[in-house]
Amino acid sequence: SDDCPAEGGEDRDSGGGSLERPASHLGRPRAADRTPAILTAAKELVEEIGYDRLRIQDVADRAGVGLATLYRRWPTKQAMMADTLRYKAQAVFPAELDDPQADLLNLYRTLIEELCGQKGEVIPGFLVALRAEPELAEVFRREVLAPLRDRVRASLSRLVGADCPQLDLLVDLAPSILTFRRIMLGEDIDTEAFLRDIISLITSCTPPALSAPSGDPA
Repeated sequence: SDDCPAEGGEDRDSGGGSLERPASHLGRPRAADRTPAILTAAKELVEEIGYDRLRIQDVADRAGVGLATLYRRWPTKQAMMADTLRYKAQAVFPAELDDPQADLLNLYRTLIEELCGQKGEVIPGFLVALRAEPELAEVFRREVLAPLRDRVRASLSRLVGADCPQLDLLVDLAPSILTFRRIMLGEDIDTEAFLRDIISLITSCTPPALSAPSGDPA
């Protein structure tokens, strides 16, 4: 079994028969405590090699557990990865800042790291899944993409105004350019140059939107 042995070894089976444990906290609760370690291992591997190349055995080896432990929790790779996405999403976004421009810069740096840095396999690895595995794609969109867009929209609304007519386009501007350049064109991204240019482009949209806010008298 891949469950942890009981403390002190008093319930060790020496006769080859089935081991009977009292109804206590010696067995399954300990294995259940491995769930965060398993999700952490899955998260690290997705960041290193991408979802498309990830194997359940890789996760078991990294977490130091048997395959049975994983399959008791998640019957498929997709189910395990859905929980990994939820687990990862809790920590992926930086703390929100009062300054909307600084907040955007932090968000965009995080996105660049996910696409181009040491974690650069995360988003590319999910592109195939978005089409081939609808249930996992739904989790990815709901747990990762939707919170990202909501956060960008909130910061942009403070920066350019909630009534800016280009707001919907601006929300997706930086992620779209990054994805196209990095994944489609295979370009390396100069983080600071990109951030400087994207903020300049965004703020260039603000004067018309802010000079005559919607609903104000002429």
